[in-house]
Amino acid sequence: MSHVIIIGSGFGGSIAAKRFTEAGHTVELLEMGEDWRQQAAPQVADPAFLFRLLRDYPHDYLRTKPKLLVAQGMGLGGGSLVYSAIHLRAPIAAFEGWPEGWTRAHLDPYYARVEARLGIATLPGATEFPRARVFAQGAAAAGLPPPVPNPLALSGCTACGWCVPICGFGKKTTMAHTYLADAVRTGRLTVRTRRKAAYIARHGDRYRVTCWKTDAVARDYHRVNDGPMVHVEGDRVVVACGAIESPVLLERSLAADLPRGWLPLRSFPTAQLGRGIDGTGDFLQGGFVPQIVDGYKGAVMMTHVDLGDYVLEDVHGIPVGATVMLETRPRGITKPWGQAYKERFRDYGRHMLGIAIIGRQGAGTGGNISVRDQAGIAVTSGAAYAPPAGSIAAARAMISGLGGELADSPWELSRTAFTVHPVGGCRMGDDDTAVVSATDLGLRDNPGVHVIDGSVLPASALRNPSHTISAIAERALDVILGVHPRERWPA
Repeated sequence: MSHVIIIGSGFGGSIAAKRFTEAGHTVELLEMGEDWRQQAAPQVADPAFLFRLLRDYPHDYLRTKPKLLVAQGMGLGGGSLVYSAIHLRAPIAAFEGWPEGWTRAHLDPYYARVEARLGIATLPGATEFPRARVFAQGAAAAGLPPPVPNPLALSGCTACGWCVPICGFGKKTTMAHTYLADAVRTGRLTVRTRRKAAYIARHGDRYRVTCWKTDAVARDYHRVNDGPMVHVEGDRVVVACGAIESPVLLERSLAADLPRGWLPLRSFPTAQLGRGIDGTGDFLQGGFVPQIVDGYKGAVMMTHVDLGDYVLEDVHGIPVGATVMLETRPRGITKPWGQAYKERFRDYGRHMLGIAIIGRQGAGTGGNISVRDQAGIAVTSGAAYAPPAGSIAAARAMISGLGGELADSPWELSRTAFTVHPVGGCRMGDDDTAVVSATDLGLRDNPGVHVIDGSVLPASALRNPSHTISAIAERALDVILGVHPRERWPA
């Protein structure tokens, strides 16, 4: 049996930890954030708390025009700590252009496996909450299909509406509750939090991962490259840091100034490394409506309207942290502060209807986001970035159909784009330019190194990507562990 080093504890990393430990291997898991299993999570939007859970890019290191913000989860459980628990399967059309053997039909058994482990189900009475009813009325007024309930990873939900950033009651089913807990029960998992991987190198016939040990670092909410550097050694390495950190970790690994006797990773295709990242069409449109929304009752997102290339999802207002950070404000209010702003937001929770847009980026803008390492920091840049065609108009038609007042989006106010669902940067494929193999997600020419996270997606899943990332991880681990032999691929 081998010793496996897993870097990152999100959907891909947690699934890898479970599968390797249950197969008899020992696993050492490195996580950049904190362990929240024994900590109380306050239900607040205090930035001092949020930035312990969220890693935002470019974080003042780079200014882009238009401005691009990327936010990712950080902590044991990765993005599952801060996601809205939605598990939508990607539609058939999402797999156009993917490598052979990657279709919706191939992934359906793995979607089902993840759903069974996480207990995916709709929230009881989801369509009866005031927000869901108003959302449905808006869809009808706009001539859109009726909303359907979201499949959610919740257990014993209190319907308080505070699923994001973290459920203070422990009712959101995270990776820490499930896959990581399964791995812990084997007795073969060692968890090391507050470890940010600096680079991966070879040493003899094994791999060494050097990381910053940030336990004692208080400033900058742990988003630092500081503290003593330590290394761990193993037979295999799984890179599961996400679409932003995984590409730059591999980039640093090729360029690292290594100690004597260490060797860099073998060369692999880098033309697409850190490029072609897709923001999954993320946009928000909000508005004040005369109907009582009671936005903070129910789950954070309970229903969605399926429009093929994108979905519209009800969201509790627009989460107040995002509202402030992105300077969303009602029309006629010229400043994102002051008495007028305060007065207008007095009934925020009762009358603000938020609509999240997720899907295919606007024509000609997909894959324009890139990420590069800059002195150990992952910095993003973005050219034109637009929401899915017709999506903003559809969302606005819902709010206007309710007799509501539209809120200006950050795109209109400051040409600010954002995404919380980036994918790509380490594209899988069968061609010579792909970063990882399309079968076992192995890093080209580096046996025993695999990338298992959202960075391997060739394109947007057109839906909240966590479910597709999880299904891909389960399938890749079948191949790696010999459950689904390579010679039978893609049967």
